[in-house]
Amino acid sequence: MAQTLKGKFPWRIGATSYVVPADLMTNVRLLADTVDDVQLLFFESFAGTGMEHRVDVAGLKQIARDHDLTYTVHLPTDIRLGSADPHRREQGIGEIVRLINELEVLSPLSFDLHLLPEPDLPDSEWQDCLDQSLGVLSKRLGNAVKLLAIENIDYPLSLVLPLVRSHGFSLCLDAGHIQRYGHDFEEAVQSFLPLAGHVHLHGVADGRDHRALGTKEVPLVAEFGEKLAAIEYTGVVTLEVYRKDWLEVSLKILQETWWQYGAVAIREEDGSGSGDERGTA
Repeated sequence: MAQTLKGKFPWRIGATSYVVPADLMTNVRLLADTVDDVQLLFFESFAGTGMEHRVDVAGLKQIARDHDLTYTVHLPTDIRLGSADPHRREQGIGEIVRLINELEVLSPLSFDLHLLPEPDLPDSEWQDCLDQSLGVLSKRLGNAVKLLAIENIDYPLSLVLPLVRSHGFSLCLDAGHIQRYGHDFEEAVQSFLPLAGHVHLHGVADGRDHRALGTKEVPLVAEFGEKLAAIEYTGVVTLEVYRKDWLEVSLKILQETWWQYGAVAIREEDGSGSGDERGTA
């Protein structure tokens, strides 16, 4: 990886654990000196695949120590906490708790979760099922509840935000999903971003997301950067793409668009900056 933004910004830059067609550990080693954080991907639950997730937790912890690396986690996307089937909801809750417990030793900064819609249910029934599931999950997680971040997907975040807040969860704001599904970007930046513990960035091309950032995303990225600096964000911004060349292009876009925040960070590291500079960057 020729391009690196590791340690360049007040927030941490992340990539996914699949940018080359290889196993998780190979990808993490490849990225360890390029980004600050790696998002560990779990797209299918144990119940959905029948196969055990084989995670070398000790190996991941050692890489994190050696390379000043942190982790975030993408929880399985087949979990249906809004299902009308109580057994399926309980199965999803169990999978979430199992993965959080298994990966606890890595001290992940966020566990991102999709609250999938249920097309066969009216919104009110779906929300009631979600309310029950999130209530149980919140109690089981205890003090770890803030580590679980609900991600905006293909419906307006306002549909579930009251439940997220009432049960004490965090938000994962996905800017690519906002762009793809035509949601209100200004509302997202002004109202939702300050509540987010994790941010996803990726491009959209030909109606498909999780592509490299391109020139059309530069204004969006620039506005995100301004807002992140204004709220003194120190969390993770993950480039959620799944190809090495797309990651490299996206890193270049960030470097060119957010250079002023990197410059501030560098000046502060060597002691030549001041607190006032960050506020005016």
